[in-house]
Amino acid sequence: MRRVLLVLSAAIMVAGAVETPAQADPGRWQRALDEIVALGAAGVQAHVQTPAGTWDGQAGVVQLGRPEPVPAGGRFRIGSITKTITATALLQLVGDGRIGLDDPVARWLPEFGVDPRITVRMILGQTSGLLDYLNGGAGHPPLVGDSVADIRRDWQPAEFVRWATGKPLMFAPGNGWAYSNTNYIVAGMLIERVSGLPYHFHVYTRITLPLLMLRTGVPNTFDRILGPHAHGYYDYGGGLIDVTDQNPSYVWAAGGIVSSTGDLYTFLSGLLDGRLLPPHLLNEMRAFRHVNDSYDYGLGLYEFRLDDHGCAGYGHNGYVNGFGSLALRSPDGRYGITLSVTESADNRYTAALDRFVETVMCTP
Repeated sequence: MRRVLLVLSAAIMVAGAVETPAQADPGRWQRALDEIVALGAAGVQAHVQTPAGTWDGQAGVVQLGRPEPVPAGGRFRIGSITKTITATALLQLVGDGRIGLDDPVARWLPEFGVDPRITVRMILGQTSGLLDYLNGGAGHPPLVGDSVADIRRDWQPAEFVRWATGKPLMFAPGNGWAYSNTNYIVAGMLIERVSGLPYHFHVYTRITLPLLMLRTGVPNTFDRILGPHAHGYYDYGGGLIDVTDQNPSYVWAAGGIVSSTGDLYTFLSGLLDGRLLPPHLLNEMRAFRHVNDSYDYGLGLYEFRLDDHGCAGYGHNGYVNGFGSLALRSPDGRYGITLSVTESADNRYTAALDRFVETVMCTP
């Protein structure tokens, strides 16, 4: 079954009562990672920030059938956390006065037949109504199939946009909310059209290099993960396959970045502390639209409600075949967590993962 890039763990999105959490306890956190692996993950690594300090941990193996542990500070595919980086990059161009949030997308990308009512703001806020090329919907199968062949071939962003604009909108632009990876392919194309630079070059020069995110890569079609990393696995119905090597062009500006837990925390802190965007645009990003009882969505940023007692986190989660990820920080900046889970066949670990996240983020 296809898994939507949005989902790391369904339970993260279902707020529930949480046991009274313990104070910061690295030993307990390590036991939580060990439990996640015991319940089916191939590997897990996490970076935790609390008022008591910083903690990094990992559990599991780098590759099934090999004894080597998950490498500390290893790289991984961050999936849809890429969307927060893409949104930031496009908002930087808004801040430069080169494009407006309420500009029609069709003004900038006239060759794709984008509905003239769709604006840049709608693209970033997932309110455009464009169908999702990666997951389909409304009776339309996705363009990118759930197959090894489709995640390893070269795709062009224009293919995804033309596929979506050739289908009816899910709703009138601005009159609904639906998570669509197509929106962030459009956002990547807008970055290129407005800046005159390749998407990856803009991200490097405006975000990763200024923040010294030296373990972060923005590959176009390169299918390897350079440097130490754990392997991810996926079952397409015929048994478990190592899908570590995959062509990121199938998710590009919607999900193609490779990073580390430390770099992701550096990015999220830099963003929310105002080092990447001026205050008025950071406020636009955090102007959250209510989606359901578990989360709201701004411009490339979620507000997750993590329990029934007001505990919340700003950030994003991500998924590409074999790799789940999460980057969260509390609104006051005192607590934060970034993590990666490399998957195997058995994914019974989701409840344990949620308990770990809640324990970190909701400690009084």
